[in-house]
Amino acid sequence: MEEELVETKRDIRRELLSKRVTLPSELKSSYDERIRAGLRTLPEFRHANRVLLYCPIKGEPDLTPLFDQLFSQGKKLVLPKVEEDELLLLEVNNLTCLSTGAFNILEPEDGISVTPEELDLVVVPGIAFDVNGYRIGFGKGYYDRLLERVSAPKVGVAYSFQVLDRVPRDTWDKPVDIVVTEKEVIRRC
Repeated sequence: MEEELVETKRDIRRELLSKRVTLPSELKSSYDERIRAGLRTLPEFRHANRVLLYCPIKGEPDLTPLFDQLFSQGKKLVLPKVEEDELLLLEVNNLTCLSTGAFNILEPEDGISVTPEELDLVVVPGIAFDVNGYRIGFGKGYYDRLLERVSAPKVGVAYSFQVLDRVPRDTWDKPVDIVVTEKEVIRRC
């Protein structure tokens, strides 16, 4: 059964990653702007002071224009950095500290270390989400281990074709509270 689950997750990853990376750039830009607009409308985003975002890879929704918005509003931008099997959370004051890190992802070279409990909002990417907030990532478990320690609202961002009725889940998979796509905001019941 577990082997079947792994195979199913692998199939979903392969199919949706392919669809995501081949999204025409103009359409992707339009979708990304709608996702950013959807995030901006969330009370959880507006009221958050310390926000975890990410630098996109492999066609993930691009939230980087929100970085300057947070700075201009006097809010704190936190970005993840891979440290062995965990995500180190670093508050950054500017983007000059970013460099290519693990898995070819832009991440901060330095910053103020933040614990998951200090975050006001966590925004995470995924390859697939379901209507109950469960997600499929790249399979390394970094975000699941992080989400386990976060009490702040957790928001997944994805394109609407990445939201399925139900994704296969393991006991260690942790759901997000909200999923924002270019079409809608889905709140987990």
